[in-house]
Amino acid sequence: MGETGCGKTKLIKFMCALRAGKKDFQNMLLVKVHGGVTHQDILKKVEQAKRLAKENYENYKMNTILFFDEANTSDAIGLIKEIMVDKRADGQPLGLAKCGLEIIAACNPYK
Repeated sequence: MGETGCGKTKLIKFMCALRAGKKDFQNMLLVKVHGGVTHQDILKKVEQAKRLAKENYENYKMNTILFFDEANTSDAIGLIKEIMVDKRADGQPLGLAKCGLEIIAACNPYK
């Protein structure tokens, strides 16, 4: 959590670049959350991230990050919580450990 522009997103991008090293592959899926992002949008991104993570784990033995930026700006915050804390979506297990997907969220403080 931190104010807009303090470097939350840049820090996560830097971490992913460090993890990738000299390998040229996408190890982060960034979801820019805003008021128009729906429950269904989040579910689609999770499925996309799981496919990417499985591919990365099979080909590079590297985990992939799904990054929800400004997670607290959408009505889908309850689903994001369920995904991050419970490792479930709509009550169904996500199976994240099997595909090497890690989930991170950043939020801005309310004013």
